[in-house]
Amino acid sequence: MITEYLQSYDKDRKRIGILVDAYEIQRTRRINSDYSLTFSVPMTSADFREKIVVKGHVRDERGQYYVINSRQRTRDGRKLTAQISCTHVMFKLTDYKFPYASYMAEGYGIHISQLTSLISQATGGRFTFSIDDTFDLVDVKDFGRGTCLQALNSVVEMYGAEVEPDNFTIHLRKRVGDQASEMRYQLAKNIVGATFTDDSSSLCTRLFAQMKDGRTWIGQPASILTADERARLEAIPGAIVGGKLAVNYLVSQYASQWASDSVPFFDDEIIDQNVTDPVKLLELARKALAEREMPTLEVSVNAADLYKLDKTEPKPGLGDVVTCVDPELGLANIRARITELTEYPYERDKQSTVTVANVMTRDYAQIIADLDKSKRAFTDLLSGGRIRADAFEDFAKQAVIDVNNSKTEVKYDTRGIILQDKTDARNQVIMTSNGIVLTTDGGRTARTAITARGIAAEVISGQLGNFVTLEIGSGNNITKINTNGLSAGHADFNSAPFRVDMQGNITANRLTANSANIFSSNFTNGAIVGSSINVGGGRFTVDSAGNMYAEGSTTIGGTITGSLIRTSASGRRIELDAQGLRTYDGSGANRIKINTGTDTGVAALTFYGTGGAFAGEINSYQNTGQLMIFSNDITIGSNNTANPIRMDGAAIFSGPVTFRSTVSGDIPINTITGLSKELSQIWIAINSKAPLSHTHSVTIPNHNHGNPQNSNSGGGTFTTTAL
Repeated sequence: MITEYLQSYDKDRKRIGILVDAYEIQRTRRINSDYSLTFSVPMTSADFREKIVVKGHVRDERGQYYVINSRQRTRDGRKLTAQISCTHVMFKLTDYKFPYASYMAEGYGIHISQLTSLISQATGGRFTFSIDDTFDLVDVKDFGRGTCLQALNSVVEMYGAEVEPDNFTIHLRKRVGDQASEMRYQLAKNIVGATFTDDSSSLCTRLFAQMKDGRTWIGQPASILTADERARLEAIPGAIVGGKLAVNYLVSQYASQWASDSVPFFDDEIIDQNVTDPVKLLELARKALAEREMPTLEVSVNAADLYKLDKTEPKPGLGDVVTCVDPELGLANIRARITELTEYPYERDKQSTVTVANVMTRDYAQIIADLDKSKRAFTDLLSGGRIRADAFEDFAKQAVIDVNNSKTEVKYDTRGIILQDKTDARNQVIMTSNGIVLTTDGGRTARTAITARGIAAEVISGQLGNFVTLEIGSGNNITKINTNGLSAGHADFNSAPFRVDMQGNITANRLTANSANIFSSNFTNGAIVGSSINVGGGRFTVDSAGNMYAEGSTTIGGTITGSLIRTSASGRRIELDAQGLRTYDGSGANRIKINTGTDTGVAALTFYGTGGAFAGEINSYQNTGQLMIFSNDITIGSNNTANPIRMDGAAIFSGPVTFRSTVSGDIPINTITGLSKELSQIWIAINSKAPLSHTHSVTIPNHNHGNPQNSNSGGGTFTTTAL
């Protein structure tokens, strides 16, 4: 029973309606491969007549759009049926030609986003990419030939990525799917039928590797291997000699398990002409050996879709790692990935078919090749398995035209095969059993000759290509170019006084350069001898006289002018610059200052409180030799009251003086202004008074003590008492 419906859209993805009569709706997905959808519909239905348009679209329950590519009509008696085949909109990338302007002949250390951005730009931004994992940088060669889909395939191959399209947004991950899925295919639960294949035909336990021009990693230090790889090779006599690799193969960790008396190793080889770095070749070999050191396992399971009945049951997803349990079939808790998934999402009575494998089938390039424009020249010759005569005639006619337009004539004589220029018969390429001769005088003399002994030519120009070893000289008086790098002066690379390794590191006993740009360097011992040093476009210079200039400061003859000198960047510190000298406490408050802003500023030492307020200063403003201590409140004291504070010389107090303790020592009367005169006047006044024994009589009248109520009395003459 169909629970939902496909929806139809036109070529601009404008909704037309739902396909109510569609049946046998099947969706097939494979990792980095098929994303297709097929279904059938009666030709007599409105669905077929009005809603299904070639190059139109359908949309499934996942919200994904598929392009209607073909409609196959079938008659079965009076029954007319159309089978519709669709591919995911991602494959529209094959309709976009990758622009020549974006072609990348060679690039080193390229991030994956650089290439995906080029693809997105080639589609006018219609397709975008989401990089959901971190990928290593790779070296890119010959990227951008063909269509954008071919470019995407190149990205997938170079970076080892997997594709998960979400309509026009393409996600690139190291692995799609849930790697910790709880999905189980188990007998007596959801397995309806299954096939289990283990194939050891491609088993490899010793993998040889070669790169461009037959080069290998032989001669490289054994340290480029992992500890396990090195241990397995050290167990083989002659594999590692003197700490260097003497063989170009890796041995599997399972070699002993698969070895037999007749076959100690299962050998295989990889050759990659695009690789020039031994370390990169080693990485490729590791990956290839890991994929081949175990038999390939493939399980095809026809399983009941329990999730259609019970929403709590897990739903399989492409790329999920699942568990397969069928002991009688040999499936004992085998965990592997779903690499292919065929679903019937709209029908409950049809079950999904999943392919679970430990090695992903590599047919993405094949699918892209089917869409490759260059292949259509031959594909157009066939129609339904038969040769189309008209197309074949056009193809053959074009071939004849190309041959006739050739400017070279092929001849055979006693010398061998002669390639002769049609416009000038003197220009020839003569191929003999002993070599190849290039001549411009009909073969009388050779301008260039290539034989087994070498190449003889007047001039060799252009890019020579790649060599395993190039040597000039003999013994230790030799220059070499090989896989180690460039060396001169010794037969052994590491002992050569001049050498350049593959990472660009240069060792030289002596270097004389008329001009050089050095971007980064460390100088140990020796001296820099020259006219000047210039850093930062004049921001820091040293001239031949030893004068140093730094932007904002100048050093000449041992004098530093204009710089900021400080004991610390923050907190308690002392700073000295063009503004003067300053001290700061732990909170950053300026406590002491000598200010160079004015003449009086440089003649004063100014003090400030913790809050920044003025506390006082010591200055010598006047040209009188006078030093002044100035403040609103000055305290001169010692750490102990028993310790004296001495003031030598004549002390002058211009204001009131208060002594809050005892005063000892001699103070001459004449040092206190007016004190002697005042004392004399006091003695004069005292001397004019009566003596202590003096007495006299006093007569007073009667009186009432100021109270009229009293009677007047008490009058008379009285004599005073002597003291």
